[in-house]
Amino acid sequence: MTAKTRPKKETRDLLRHMCEYCGYRTRIRGNLMVHKRRHTGEKPFSCDTCQAKFAARYQLNTHRELHLDVKQRRSRHMCKDCNVGFLSARALYHHRPLHGQGKRFKCSQCDKSYAQAAGYAQHKRWHRQRNQRATAESSMEIKMDTGSQKVNEN
Repeated sequence: MTAKTRPKKETRDLLRHMCEYCGYRTRIRGNLMVHKRRHTGEKPFSCDTCQAKFAARYQLNTHRELHLDVKQRRSRHMCKDCNVGFLSARALYHHRPLHGQGKRFKCSQCDKSYAQAAGYAQHKRWHRQRNQRATAESSMEIKMDTGSQKVNEN
């Protein structure tokens, strides 16, 4: 290995913990321990309510929320800007950008705009599907017209 192809020493040191099963590397030892459980199947964290088992504590914590009723869950994940409650921290996380920035993602085909890339991507899919349906319908009409002309020619 030459100096040009070898990773820099700093990079090697940052990713010094490596999984012997697949080569995954990380600089945080705890991350490697959780990762290895994917290979070993070890699940040391269990739910007191339903005995479901998990490889990582954060997975258990996320799971525990499922045992709360909807009102309790929503009260734990409240938006400070608009006072709306969400069922999960993840849902609140994805909601927050709606307050921070303007709607940066603008559709080139219509006047809609979105604060988040995910909403914009979904909207673009809607346009694409609509265009595909319209194209399919017009090609069916052409085929039908062509077919009826052949019938009339006889």
